[in-house]
Amino acid sequence: MVNSRQKGIRAERAVADMLNRHSGLTFEQTPGSGNGKIKGDLYLRHHVNRFLIEVKFYKDDALNSKIFTAKTNALVQWWTKAEKQASEVGLEPLLFFRANHGKWFVGTQLVPSAPYMYISFLDVYICQAEQWLETEKMEFSNGDRIYEPWKTAGDEESTDCRWP
Repeated sequence: MVNSRQKGIRAERAVADMLNRHSGLTFEQTPGSGNGKIKGDLYLRHHVNRFLIEVKFYKDDALNSKIFTAKTNALVQWWTKAEKQASEVGLEPLLFFRANHGKWFVGTQLVPSAPYMYISFLDVYICQAEQWLETEKMEFSNGDRIYEPWKTAGDEESTDCRWP
């Protein structure tokens, strides 16, 4: 039997490795991810993150005819959650997902150069993740400001940092 928590952790590591390879940065699993209080699955420590990154790995990738039945389609739920959480912390949503034995896909609000599928009612572009990362040469950080917890909330530099 598959342990869903372990499967999720493996998926997050796989996406972090893919992002590390393509960006030259070091993505990490968000501490406490999945507990409901912390938003996103991956982040860049000691950087001003641009994206809230969600990772999903299920037996079905949800890219099927059920996409138009919003109540039963996982992709609709995943993207809606990613958008909501990203807006709560002032970041852009990125959703990485794959089905068992399938390729990784990415959902983004940014119009890609790579081949894509656009789902208008969700306002999301879906691309194969590796191809998207190779084509876009994405900037994942809005700067290299180090998180400094000793600064007061009024300091300009500390208010831009979203993750410890």
